[in-house]
Amino acid sequence: MSRRNPALDEAMHIYHKATDNYETGFVTFEYKKQLLELKWFLDEVLPKCSTYAGEAEWIAERKTDQAFKKIEHS
Repeated sequence: MSRRNPALDEAMHIYHKATDNYETGFVTFEYKKQLLELKWFLDEVLPKCSTYAGEAEWIAERKTDQAFKKIEHS
């Protein structure tokens, strides 16, 4: 069972604002910049985190789930 992830919830909220068709590009670009800054931050800090038992399996499972979702939506 998945637990709620407040950071992911906030990122999804920002994504929806960045893709809001009722907003101007000036507004949506500000939200996109926030998402890019988050991506760059994660790209920087994740390699510095420890590796844990079961992590590789969890990542492989997650990638498989994402691949199936992509196939379902194509």
